[in-house]
Amino acid sequence: MQYSQNFDKKTLDGLNERLKNTPLWKLVDMRVTALSPGKSEMTMQVKDTYLNNSGVCHGGITATFADTVMGVALYTTGSVGPTVEMNINYMVPVTAGQRITGRAEVLRRGRTTAVVRADMFVDKTIVAAARGTYSIIEYNKD
Repeated sequence: MQYSQNFDKKTLDGLNERLKNTPLWKLVDMRVTALSPGKSEMTMQVKDTYLNNSGVCHGGITATFADTVMGVALYTTGSVGPTVEMNINYMVPVTAGQRITGRAEVLRRGRTTAVVRADMFVDKTIVAAARGTYSIIEYNKD
């Protein structure tokens, strides 16, 4: 899949600056660390407030992170849009103090929907895998 937009450090910093002031990003400590056409990488530092009663990161927090990583990958294609469907497989529990790295890739962007996948890692261990379908809203037709 070919997308023409380039993402330099200035673009990455500008995106993080804009996003850090949104309500969700004030609750969940996420940061965009790399962008390329059709792909994104982000990190999330797991805080005590993200833990469930078993002492591990709540699945909803991990799912929120996965959805965000996939949405940012879609953004790199010149589109944004709401999540239509998403599934996630949790493989290894994550605890407070660990940093999750999420990497997403747009598998297919059609005229009305896109399919994106993401893998979440702590160090080199995969902790979750997700796939989502997004409704397409064009914001940049370059």
